[in-house]
Amino acid sequence: MANKATAVDIGSHSAKVLVATTGKHGVRVLRFAGLPRGEGETAISLAQAGIPLAGSVCGLAGRDMTLRYSQVPPTPDWQLRNLMDLEIQDLAQQSGGTLSADYNLLPAQDEEAGVETVLLALAKDDALERLQGEVEGGGGSVAAFVPNCTALYNAFLKCGPVEADAVVCLANIGQETIDIALVKGTDLLFARNLSGGTKVLDDAIAAAFQVGGRKAEALKKDLLDLDPTSRGRYASGQAEKVTMAAGGAAGSLTAAIQSSLAFCKSQTKIADLRLDKVLLCGGGARLRGLRAMLREALRAPVELFDPFQNLDLSELPPADAEQLQAMRHEAVVALGLAVGRLDDTLYALEILPEAVRKRQRFQQRTVWNILAGAVLVGLLGLQAVRGKADLADAQSSVEVVKRRIATANALHGEAEAVIAQNKVERALVDHLAAQALPLHGLLRTSRAAVAHLPPQLWIKKLEVGSASARQKRPQVVIDGAGKELNGVEVGRVVQDFVSKFKADPLLTGASAVMKPGQTVESTLLFQLTVEFEEGN
Repeated sequence: MANKATAVDIGSHSAKVLVATTGKHGVRVLRFAGLPRGEGETAISLAQAGIPLAGSVCGLAGRDMTLRYSQVPPTPDWQLRNLMDLEIQDLAQQSGGTLSADYNLLPAQDEEAGVETVLLALAKDDALERLQGEVEGGGGSVAAFVPNCTALYNAFLKCGPVEADAVVCLANIGQETIDIALVKGTDLLFARNLSGGTKVLDDAIAAAFQVGGRKAEALKKDLLDLDPTSRGRYASGQAEKVTMAAGGAAGSLTAAIQSSLAFCKSQTKIADLRLDKVLLCGGGARLRGLRAMLREALRAPVELFDPFQNLDLSELPPADAEQLQAMRHEAVVALGLAVGRLDDTLYALEILPEAVRKRQRFQQRTVWNILAGAVLVGLLGLQAVRGKADLADAQSSVEVVKRRIATANALHGEAEAVIAQNKVERALVDHLAAQALPLHGLLRTSRAAVAHLPPQLWIKKLEVGSASARQKRPQVVIDGAGKELNGVEVGRVVQDFVSKFKADPLLTGASAVMKPGQTVESTLLFQLTVEFEEGN
């Protein structure tokens, strides 16, 4: 969306230049110039306006442009673009010249119909070159061409009295063209441009009075009165003659709106479509009695369309403001051209000159392809440099890893050798421990027994073994015997011996259990079992 837009509306009698911008309070008009146009004088007039015209948007009307409607099923944007390109090529072959075109969809009125209506605007390149040459002669350039009828619609959307569901006919009546837009609420139903305008009245007056075009136009402005209520009450006989001469031709203005309404009904399939209001603008809108004539024929209110009453005009220079006040209705199309560039939400239909198309194609496609190629080459170069660096880093890392693997393998081999040696030594230790522990227990047991053995007792046998095969706790079994001596009872002697034996420090951590035996030939047999915990 542009912040500032310059619009040029070149008509048959005048060229309007308007510069507008947007602010917090809506659209602001910065400059305006209404320049009289004589034959071959447009470029000179545009240059004398003193308004920069670079990148301006220029209006199209009349024979310079053709509007066509196509109904297509709902399709993706790329497919619709291909369909329109084919249709434009076909029309260019039929016309025998090169065409520039643009298209846009109209708002759907029946969602269930399953079709979309495409508005296609076409213009011959020689017409665009002619208008572009006039603007360039004034020191400017054209960024886009826009149909006057869609510019009229945008002016109504942005600045007009929009009413929900109200059907409004916008008509810009010029000297040689008529631009019509039928709007329902905010939806564009139909747009049309016609050749004719108020010049048909001039021609009828000139033929009736046998005068030139300028004289006929002067008679039209001074004497013509199309108001039906003025019949029989004209200001003068001359006024009656002029009105009677132009009366038949004036019907073409009514017919233009009526036929547009009929075409719209046929296209939109809205059989009961009726006008709620007609808004007129353009130079012909000021003709005396025209609104009353249209009101009677169309049976709808007819008013002048003045969107400038809703705009900020405070920044206009005094001379521009005075000129705009005198040409408020003629400047409506120029306003619509400008606001269409300022607001992206409005209806877009722009025909681009070939130079602009090439520049946009270069900016939108070619330059990006070149930049993409340059970026790709740069990325490939950077990737190559980084690839070499990454390869060197990888090779260095591989060497480090190889050294670490070699070191780890050497350590692993040494560890395996140490583990194997440890297993051998552990087995030897276990074997020695298995042998040393019972012998050590035997030695402790024999010393404790000898230390406390009384004369009445003696040891028959010492045997080393284990408590069980599962637990493998070493034990020493003492088989002893005793006889009575010096009148001391042998059983008591055995009890004393066992008590002292168990309490001996040499048997700390061991358990001793005595098993009394039987007496054989006055000899008392007993068995003492000593068990050692593993590690004692």
